[in-house]
Amino acid sequence: MLKQAKEWVIQAGEMSFEKSKQSLDITYKTSHSDLVTKVDKEVEKFLIEKILAHYPDHGIVGEEGTFEKDPDEFDTLWIIDPIDGTINFVHQQVNYVISVAVTHKEKGVFGIIYDPSRDELFWAARGEGAYLNEQRLQNTRLERLEESLICTGLFWNERIEKSKLLEMIYQLPKHCRGIRVYGCAALELAYVAAGRLDAYISLYLNPWDFAAGKMIVEEAGGVITTWEDAPLSYLEAGPLIASNPGLHKQLLSFIQRDL
Repeated sequence: MLKQAKEWVIQAGEMSFEKSKQSLDITYKTSHSDLVTKVDKEVEKFLIEKILAHYPDHGIVGEEGTFEKDPDEFDTLWIIDPIDGTINFVHQQVNYVISVAVTHKEKGVFGIIYDPSRDELFWAARGEGAYLNEQRLQNTRLERLEESLICTGLFWNERIEKSKLLEMIYQLPKHCRGIRVYGCAALELAYVAAGRLDAYISLYLNPWDFAAGKMIVEEAGGVITTWEDAPLSYLEAGPLIASNPGLHKQLLSFIQRDL
């Protein structure tokens, strides 16, 4: 199943990359910054058709809602983001990915994140490790917070502006080496697994944003939890912190002092 899924994700990525060179049909979901393109829907449709043709007894959770059955009816679920980073896809044609995870009875089976613009396939299977293409990923570096490179988009989050966490967010850059923002949660999680980033912090992500990334981070030796240091459910949206093991407790302490 994993081999098939990787082939499908790569095909979906190639499809999106070719279509990114064409004029895009863009619509808005909830705001001017919440975009969906015809390509998002086409990629999700392509993946769902492949999945159901081979695994008709599996359920699907997709960002664009193409699969209409209740996910609670299925033991095995495919969690799909056909294009994570749609704004980047529209404006830059880079820093977007196709993200697919499979869970069985709420436990991760495998996760795949494909960056078609760089031809980088991040993937992991439970108990078998995490990989970038065929290179094993091991993110076990012990880092001090002041030496870390952290990725977060919290600075532009309206929920943060209305909460008591605003001061903590302004202090964060003073306590680390630098802040980066890629605008693509799945890619940012893949970069934590690969050691290109030391941590990623988000106030709110949906399962299709983080499911594959969670699997890859954990299999690479990283840690990913809620802000309260609780296990992250594959089926619930919410805040998260992903990092290498040496940073996780430091980041939790930094955030929790303002919770």
